[in-house]
Amino acid sequence: MEPLEVIDQEGGITDVKVHQLVKSLSGDVLSDSEVWHVYTIANGLIERMDLKQRDATSDPGPSTAFSRH
Repeated sequence: MEPLEVIDQEGGITDVKVHQLVKSLSGDVLSDSEVWHVYTIANGLIERMDLKQRDATSDPGPSTAFSRH
């Protein structure tokens, strides 16, 4: 997945716009869209990743894959 756009924010936040194609195990297309991956970087490591559906100014929703609870 190559980034379409990268925006470095303050506080170790990086917004990355990507084209995301999601398929079922049988190959059916479940989603074909552009989304924002929002990375929080601390000490050179990804601490958190959130997903956004709209433009880079929207509030992100947490990604369960990278969120710590």
